Amino acid sequence: MGGYRRSTWRFLDEILAVTMRTVSAWVVVFWMAVCPAWCQESNTTEEVRKGHHLATMLCAECHIAALDQPYAPTLDPPAPSFESIAQRKDINAASLQDFLTTTHQGLDNPKGMPTPNFAEFQVKAIVAYLLSLRK
Repeated sequence: MGGYRRSTWRFLDEILAVTMRTVSAWVVVFWMAVCPAWCQESNTTEEVRKGHHLATMLCAECHIAALDQPYAPTLDPPAPSFESIAQRKDINAASLQDFLTTTHQGLDNPKGMPTPNFAEFQVKAIVAYLLSLRK
């Protein structure tokens, strides 16, 4: 009788161990799937906030970058508003990054947008802000 109980307890211990390993594995898989999305959302929110700040400080000279910018554009007429740029159908992160990092003003286009010479983190933040304005 004692051998039967020991083998039953051993069997139950093995089932419990397998169950715990399986549950632990699912917790890890769930965490790996959910955490990056959650972190990216908070990073994106922070990028948008930084982009808004940069746009109102660096781009508001020529553009209406935000409704709450501290002053009106001095360019008359102003360059396209950030909101109107965001609504364009051909705009995406790659096209905005390309636009913000290439030259638009030259002998062939003297009134083109001057090259802003933004750092990579500034471009990333301004792009996040512009894309956040999409409706």
